[in-house]
Amino acid sequence: MAKTSKTLGRKPSPKAARPGAAKKAAARLQLSDEDRDLVQRLSERTGLSARDVVDRALAGYAAALAPGMPVHPAPPRKGKKGEPPPQKLYLSVDGKPEIEVEGSEFVMGSGEGVDLRLDLPLISPRHARILWKDGRYLFEDMRSEKKSFRLGEPVDVRFIETGDEIDLGGFLPVRFRLA
Repeated sequence: MAKTSKTLGRKPSPKAARPGAAKKAAARLQLSDEDRDLVQRLSERTGLSARDVVDRALAGYAAALAPGMPVHPAPPRKGKKGEPPPQKLYLSVDGKPEIEVEGSEFVMGSGEGVDLRLDLPLISPRHARILWKDGRYLFEDMRSEKKSFRLGEPVDVRFIETGDEIDLGGFLPVRFRLA
């Protein structure tokens, strides 16, 4: 049986569907004369290089709009796309013994057929998942009813770091450790 894919929402335009189109558009980004002047004045006032001024401005903007998202993602580690990484990830739910995350996708929830079943009323059947993407582990809330939180802030998607603690449904802590 052939596998079909579905598009949710608007279909991508033929221009956007071309591979590498986004990279080419980003490479063509130019600052206006006013923006270049502003960066230069900030550089002179702070004693930082123009590149550092832009990096710090982007970091502040990213922190406000997407907390936890790195401005410059870490370079991908060895391993082919979709394969489990050479680095291992462990998680502990509510202080219980650690469980090793195996495979390129690991689903947590209260429903049948998940990798880690959490049989609690505030946990959705497919609450969240962990993916191996771009050489790193990624946490993704699967549009659960009660959401997932880190430090009291809702989390939709976030690269996982050692020591991260994400509360499923706002009350069930899941702590992560990379080894």
